[in-house]
This record gives sequence, C-alpha cells and structure tokens, in this order.
Amino acid sequence: MGTIYLLRHGETEYNAQQRLLGRLDLSLNEKGRGQARRVVDFFRGVDLKAIYCSPLKRCLETAAPVAEAQSLEVEIMEGLMEVDMGEWDGRSIKELFEREGEAVGNWMRNPSSVAIPGGESFDAARERVMAAIGEITSRNPGGEQVLVVSHGGPIRGVLCEALRMDLDSMFRLQIDLASVSAVKYYEGGIQESATVTLVNETYHLR
Repeated sequence: MGTIYLLRHGETEYNAQQRLLGRLDLSLNEKGRGQARRVVDFFRGVDLKAIYCSPLKRCLETAAPVAEAQSLEVEIMEGLMEVDMGEWDGRSIKELFEREGEAVGNWMRNPSSVAIPGGESFDAARERVMAAIGEITSRNPGGEQVLVVSHGGPIRGVLCEALRMDLDSMFRLQIDLASVSAVKYYEGGIQESATVTLVNETYHLR
C-alpha cells in the first residue's frame, strides 16, 4: 500500500486578486513563499520516496523547501499542469461573472463537458492528470510515500477518481492554497483501488 500526498501550490498575486489562474506562469508572492516554508512542518517525520511536480513556477517554488528538507530532487511532470484556462486565464472572477455569467455557470455545473473558450475541459484534463498519476504509482509500488505538487483542478480530479465521484461534483471539494490531501493506493493504482485519508489539510499554515 502506497500513499500519494497531494499538495496545492501557495499563493500568487493572481490568487490574492481572485483571478483565474491556469497556464500563466506566476511565481509565489510573499505569503505564498511563507506557506511553502510551513509545508515543511507537515512532512516532518514523513519519509518521502519522491517528489513530482507541475512545471509551473508556483508549484516548483512550493515544492522546493520540502525537497531541500528531505534531500530529494524534484521531478517535473507535464501531466500535472493546471487546466488550460484559455481566454479566461488571468481574468478576475468577478469580471467573468459580470460579462460571461452564463458560460461560467455552465462550466462550473458541468466541468467534465464544457471547455473554456480556447482552453480545455476538465474531462480532458483529468485524463492527462490520471495518466501522470498512473505512471507515478507504477514507479512507486508497495509502501512508498510520494509527494505530488500540483494545482486545484488536477487535485480535485484525482480525488474524484479515488472517491469514484462524478467529475461534475468536483467543485464540492474545497482545495485551499498550500493544502495537503492524501490517497492510499494498492495494486493497480488509484483507478483500481484507493482510500482517501486526508482532504484539504491546512493545519500546518496556522
């Protein structure tokens, strides 16, 4: 039985400004860097075998303190990248609802089938993310513990898969910045058998 810890990146200025953030490659702000340092406390006493990370800077900067503390290299996996937000990337949530409320509402109700203009659907994103997770679990069988540093969309997708939830219910899962979730997996990986043991833990940030 292995364990995947799912860590969402820390805060960026766009998160602070309540803007949608997809593939735009922003660094952590001061608060986010502090969150990344505090994540180290969560993993004290946890013997991580490997750290896998989205290629975007906000994830790499969140992973770095844990990697240093555990003397591990961070392995970049393109499949862990955030959902492509297309024409909505970087726009404020308030402005999107004011100008494109119907489209945003449809997307939030049916993320598995509604593609963002110029972007991708959550269904397509989940296939990409789960392919990466499948590779991770195959590399780390048995009782190994690994860390995956990614984004809100991919983490929700993994948890939906583990819980066998309809992807259209994904926004019922709260995944805060710098939060930790965890899934135990058995032979066959998360798609075959999984137990969710932690969702949206933020105690280390207090």
